[in-house]
Amino acid sequence: MLCVAVTLCHLVMPANTHLNSSAQVVSPPSNEINASEEAWFDVWQRSFTDSMDFTVRQFDGLFSREQGSHNGEHAKAEGRIQLSWEPRSRELSETDLRFRIRVSLPHLENRVDLLLSDNEDESQSDTIKAARSNSLGRRDNTTIALRFRPDQNSHYSYRIGAGRRDQLYLKSRFRDAAAFNAHWAMLYDAELYYYTRDRLGAEVGVAIQHVATDNQVTRFNNRYYYRDISNDWLWRHELQHLYPINNHHALVYRLMVEGYDKPKYHVDEVYTGLRWRFNPFRDWLYFDVEPFVLWRRDEDFKGSYGVALRVEAYYGKTK
Repeated sequence: MLCVAVTLCHLVMPANTHLNSSAQVVSPPSNEINASEEAWFDVWQRSFTDSMDFTVRQFDGLFSREQGSHNGEHAKAEGRIQLSWEPRSRELSETDLRFRIRVSLPHLENRVDLLLSDNEDESQSDTIKAARSNSLGRRDNTTIALRFRPDQNSHYSYRIGAGRRDQLYLKSRFRDAAAFNAHWAMLYDAELYYYTRDRLGAEVGVAIQHVATDNQVTRFNNRYYYRDISNDWLWRHELQHLYPINNHHALVYRLMVEGYDKPKYHVDEVYTGLRWRFNPFRDWLYFDVEPFVLWRRDEDFKGSYGVALRVEAYYGKTK
């Protein structure tokens, strides 16, 4: 499949999904770059990856008295860095810096990962800053956690960490997928967590996905968040459609509606946007242009028009 389409499917599909569909099985092509053709961003990407790998190998070595790798496998870091400018009516200076780092630890049998992110809500990893709900304290909150899995292919995972306004938390998650046929599938997950100040919380998510023969992907996401501190539910419904153009260009359309169930079931926010995503230079370097319209209750549902301009770099594992 197209390399851009694979990366976009990574954004619209949660990690660790055990679904064997045409939207996932093909890896993106690698660009062979001679040393003489390397630009400064190639040197930066390679140097940053090497530095991260060296750091995590030192950390992984703390869990073993033996020197070197574990069964020939070294600790590695992988992740992404994204810088955005998201001007819109009434807010022209909106900028955003997003990052996500995942560290695998072979000396712990790859059952424990170290996760560092700007935002704990993976379902909003590709959402503009103004459209991310602030009710759960998810905006601009660095999260660090250790994630444990009973085995590498387990549907269950457990986390202990700190985030959401510097709170300690414990979290358990179940995630799985069911393929009905070659084109239709359902993805579902559930989470239960406890924060030291926000107390108990829960999330439930269900998504229906269709992969067409021409690699177009349509998904309908539904997600519900329970908040013990306010005893209510935040809900979100979202429609996404991925249209691959060629090896280096793709379009993604999104329509999202979000709201609460108290004091009565009501809409708090509506968002729609069309993202043009392309990587003309390197497989690991992406650019986004996303015109959008946002309606928010705290702005009396007056349309706010804008465009998100992003540059995103991956390192570590090839995307």
